[in-house]
Amino acid sequence: MAPWIRKGAFYTIFRPISSVSTPAAAILAVLLVSVLIIAGCLAPGESTPVTTPATIQTSSATVIEVTTPPVPETIATTSPPPAAKITPNATLPQGTIMETGAKKQAYSYAIRTRSQFLYLTTYDGVADYLQKKYPDRPTDFYNPSTLEPYYRQYVSDPVQEKYLADFVRNIHDRSELREERVRIAVSLIQHIPYAPTTRTLYPYEVLHYDMGKCEDKSILMAYVLSQMGYGTSLFLYYPEHHMALGLKCPKQYSYNGSGYCFVETTAPAIMTYSNGTYVEVGKLVSTPEIIKISDGDSFDQISEEYTDARSFETVINSASWNGSVMILDTINYNQFGYLRQKYGLWDIDIRQL
Repeated sequence: MAPWIRKGAFYTIFRPISSVSTPAAAILAVLLVSVLIIAGCLAPGESTPVTTPATIQTSSATVIEVTTPPVPETIATTSPPPAAKITPNATLPQGTIMETGAKKQAYSYAIRTRSQFLYLTTYDGVADYLQKKYPDRPTDFYNPSTLEPYYRQYVSDPVQEKYLADFVRNIHDRSELREERVRIAVSLIQHIPYAPTTRTLYPYEVLHYDMGKCEDKSILMAYVLSQMGYGTSLFLYYPEHHMALGLKCPKQYSYNGSGYCFVETTAPAIMTYSNGTYVEVGKLVSTPEIIKISDGDSFDQISEEYTDARSFETVINSASWNGSVMILDTINYNQFGYLRQKYGLWDIDIRQL
């Protein structure tokens, strides 16, 4: 584990939102919004639990009171085994050894307001094989020239490619439109639960264990989109200890004119939206190292996401605050709900008088 990599987790803050129309209409609606704040996520960490706020009824409005969250019970999860040392010139295991410990997986995604599932069978045998091929980290992790060959090892294993072929093929079969397949792939990987891991996972391991941190999920997304024929890179933010995907796209929509669009991988988010707030870090203000993973096509249809991301940011910036109550006018209230449903962003509890 490199010395710069440290704690990462998700935090959810519940805040009430009021939607206020014209004075004549005098309509008041209160939203409970879970605002996602993302931490630097390239190493194990703990998250802060939250509970559903209690509601207090007053004579004129519904006020959401945030209560102190209790410590939740520990939920057992399947953690990947520690990595073994690489064996040079290892012989590939036979299929009978690989296809042991079958697990039927269901991965959720959202596409144009519809939530759906994609299914895949993964195997303990393949995961065991990959963890024995864990690459050694570069001794100088701050040297960008060492990172490209290091990360490319995670997307070039032939056994992994064989057993991920069904995942890529299933995405292909979900739509006749190539651009919609990209959107399905991005949403699928964003919806995989975030969890700190003790080492960098192969893309197959993320699917097998159904979890991963920002680094793991970014590599998985780079792999899948490169298999679909697109140019990909990794955005590595050293000061913020964060990683995201760079998807080749038209320069006018790209991140800082890099030719790659920013795609958050840790949780559902609109492609090109990079203005999230990170716990213990704040905004992403540093210039990331761009680690090229694959050559390929540009995702030229990303103008839709670019427009929606700007709209989302306008909605958030339009809000005013009355203590702990966030107030939106009717137009922004409705737009926020639409974008939430379209991209499967996060749950909102709507309470109206």
